[in-house]
Amino acid sequence: MNFKNIIELIIRNNELFMERTGADFFTEYQEKQSPVMTLVTCSDSRVQSEAIFDNAFNLIFTIRNIGNQIYSNEGSVDYGVRHLKTPILMILAHTDCGAVKAFQAGYANELGSIKAELDHLIPSLNTEAKNITSSILENLDYQVKVALEKYDDLINDNKLLIVGALYDFKNEFKGGYGNVIIQSLNGVKA
Repeated sequence: MNFKNIIELIIRNNELFMERTGADFFTEYQEKQSPVMTLVTCSDSRVQSEAIFDNAFNLIFTIRNIGNQIYSNEGSVDYGVRHLKTPILMILAHTDCGAVKAFQAGYANELGSIKAELDHLIPSLNTEAKNITSSILENLDYQVKVALEKYDDLINDNKLLIVGALYDFKNEFKGGYGNVIIQSLNGVKA
């Protein structure tokens, strides 16, 4: 596909969206947003909010980065949790995570900007070599731990629930392709 075709596809899909929604759709969203969830997930193009909500418009405040990390976009996560006051913070990992694979393979030859993000995985993955799925779950547990420490005041006041989840688009856990598996609630294994 060439650039021109991609731009035409973007324009056409936007036109279809505008036709499907109509002007009235945007009336209630013009002055403020009111999401029910802050979602920290991977930038991987196979991981999309439609796995959680069919129509996520104004429901999910989404932060995406490689490895679904809190520290890579800490200000954005704080904005969703503390400013928008979303009652749920979900950290959504996924099967076949390229960031975890890159970390395990060694990333010394990556661009400095990529190294800087992958460095945030060190506390969770700086152990002996494991299989990729174990490492993905280990990183998820670490990100949940970071969130539990950062937002303990809101958790203690029953204003925030930290959800650790895994998006299994490869059906590795045999729950179906595209299954979202809740791994923990406020750090307690589900």
